[in-house]
Amino acid sequence: MAGMPTWTILGGGYQSYLKGDYQAAFEEWLPLAELGDVEAQYNLGVMYDEGTCVEQDLVKAAEWYRKAAEQGFVDAQANLGMMYYHGQGVSRDLEEAARWLQLAADRGDTESAAILRRISNDTTAATSTETA
Repeated sequence: MAGMPTWTILGGGYQSYLKGDYQAAFEEWLPLAELGDVEAQYNLGVMYDEGTCVEQDLVKAAEWYRKAAEQGFVDAQANLGMMYYHGQGVSRDLEEAARWLQLAADRGDTESAAILRRISNDTTAATSTETA
């Protein structure tokens, strides 16, 4: 969690999460996320994505990832891009996937860059098949 403010490390759910008290972490992150805290938004996205302490809900995961991604949080951009790539919690949309993955890749996320290459190869192969 690079770039996390000190107050978030010392409180804000992080310590609870590390101790395995996911319910406490969720309860600490939710009001922060609702106030616009980017790390809390991302963390709630992860919790809904993985079903940690909450029932897995990919739609809610995508919503929290989007809030953090729109604020430039690279991990949220990557995760949201992957959700669009796989059609999890959102409709499958390769253009939208590429948009979010490109933002993450531009900030150094190598996994996003690799998925972008795969999308490009898939799109090129599909175009070649259509024109043949």
